[in-house]
Amino acid sequence: MCEREPEDRRDRLGRDAFISLFLASNRFTEQIEQCCRTEGVSHPQYTVLWVLCLADAPDGLPMGALADGLLNRAADATRLVDRLLTAGLVTRQPAPGDRRVVLVAPTVRGRAIFERLTARIKALHRTQWSGLTLEELRELTRLLNTARLAGAPGSPA
Repeated sequence: MCEREPEDRRDRLGRDAFISLFLASNRFTEQIEQCCRTEGVSHPQYTVLWVLCLADAPDGLPMGALADGLLNRAADATRLVDRLLTAGLVTRQPAPGDRRVVLVAPTVRGRAIFERLTARIKALHRTQWSGLTLEELRELTRLLNTARLAGAPGSPA
């Protein structure tokens, strides 16, 4: 029989927190994916529309700025924009002042899909977090931000 040292309480709680966060994230993300599929887009594509539609940029955003605004740092912004372009949800054109810069803007159809999905996702978030009070939701957000920033470059050790 293999003998193990008793597990440190902090290690156990850390693992339990990670597992709970991971499972909640997977469940909530799948619910958002299902919502997005009703409009024929993926969650990452919705995120591109979100960045474009909320930007104060009537001519569109440069690809670099768009990529910086995405939630998923691993997302391939060019691939996402290509798919949205093919679907007629965005336009892509050279910037008037610098033809090396490509501007991406939502089409009228892209904005309409964004608006419909945003309303559905807002309702979904209300359902997802309905088991928490406003104060608990504030505290959860604060704790998650603290955990997310811990150990990040430039943060206090």
